[in-house]
Amino acid sequence: MASPPENTQVLREAFESTRDLFVAFGDRHRQDIVLVLADGADLTVREVAERIGLSRPATSHHLRILREAGLLGERREGRRTYYHPTFGAAFDLLTGLLRAVEETQGRPE
Repeated sequence: MASPPENTQVLREAFESTRDLFVAFGDRHRQDIVLVLADGADLTVREVAERIGLSRPATSHHLRILREAGLLGERREGRRTYYHPTFGAAFDLLTGLLRAVEETQGRPE
């Protein structure tokens, strides 16, 4: 088991690596977008906006934040951009954070 200062540094690094994820998940509209896209269909900005009830500019803003956090991918077909979830790396980062918390604090009962 690592010494306390080493554990603290590991925990700090784990939090830093997940910060963008927490920001991305911290908004209700972005959570709604993730849920809509988790159904499996690749959707355009317009389609996402219609399903969550936001304007296209607001939806684009939220999609950009989710994409920058590594939660969404995109593919282009002509003039259209389709968005899809890319959760694998995010889950790995969150799992790493949970492990760091366990190492620092012990596993909760």
